Amino acid sequence: MYKETGKEKMIRFSIISAIAAVTLYLFVSQYTPTDEQAIVQPEKNQVKQMAVVLQEINEQHNAPKLAMVKEHESQPMLIIYEVDVASNYRFETQFAMNLEDAPTDIKRDEVSDGVWLKTEDNSWTYYDSQLEQVKREEKNISKEQPTFSVDINEVDSKQYELQIHNEDGTVLKKELNEEPLSVVRLSEQKDLWFVLFEKDTILLVP
Repeated sequence: MYKETGKEKMIRFSIISAIAAVTLYLFVSQYTPTDEQAIVQPEKNQVKQMAVVLQEINEQHNAPKLAMVKEHESQPMLIIYEVDVASNYRFETQFAMNLEDAPTDIKRDEVSDGVWLKTEDNSWTYYDSQLEQVKREEKNISKEQPTFSVDINEVDSKQYELQIHNEDGTVLKKELNEEPLSVVRLSEQKDLWFVLFEKDTILLVP
């Protein structure tokens, strides 16, 4: 009977190991997708709360109306509210719609009760008073500038001082627990202001 030498035994084990390694490699390669790339969902733009007044309280109107962009269930929404001043300033939804993308700016129309939204590609879309998308020339976007200015000063890490000024001087001064994003005037008499934060909103009366 032939007795295998140590050298021959080593060669045999080397061949067996090589065959096993190649077999394992082919098996793993067969069931591992090598030509598919991971699908990365694009991150949606964060919804920034924005508002524009459509109707202030004045001699003709006793209830302000505004259009607002806000987040609802992780989706941007455009909503038209009327504020019932007589019922503890209750916000009553007139019209609402979901938006595909978060807008970057909001403007009122020059002559109508509609509203314009600006998207990341700098294009504007017009929605009428019932939030129906209507084709309209961008020259109708209101170029009206606020007749008041806003100063926000950080008092400390958890306190901010809001000051609103106009040609008569300071019309409102208020300390807040969060930094405001923007301020909207809801009354021509300058006695009702809508303050927007990252998530919340408040009404202020001097």
